[in-house]
Amino acid sequence: MDALHRWGYRPKDDHPQQVVELLFRSAAQDGGRRISLHLADDETRNQVMILALSHRQDMPPGDDDQVLRDAEHMRALAALGPRDVGVETTPDGRRWWAGLDLPRPGQTLRKLEGRAARNTARGPGKLERPPTPAS
Repeated sequence: MDALHRWGYRPKDDHPQQVVELLFRSAAQDGGRRISLHLADDETRNQVMILALSHRQDMPPGDDDQVLRDAEHMRALAALGPRDVGVETTPDGRRWWAGLDLPRPGQTLRKLEGRAARNTARGPGKLERPPTPAS
């Protein structure tokens, strides 16, 4: 989570690290040839998107065991408090993601609340969900 610190975010606890670890474990269990971890932020909204991609081109359709495992991972992720979580199967493998709200030091609560109200009024933001790759 050094990147978050370099970008000016100061998480108050270790939840972002726990989110990364759970996303990594979820992607690793897919059995792909490698895992990519991606981190992006939206400075104006103080939001961070963490994404883990399991690079496996032959992902089988979800069977009952897979669906149960996915649901358990999603419950564990949601318990860590991100603003949204998700998983989807793509031609490149499976993508697991979590969006976090992480205020920066020096911002007042009133400023953050005002920003949250404006953001809600504008509709979905870029961190709602990763883009679907072109086929």
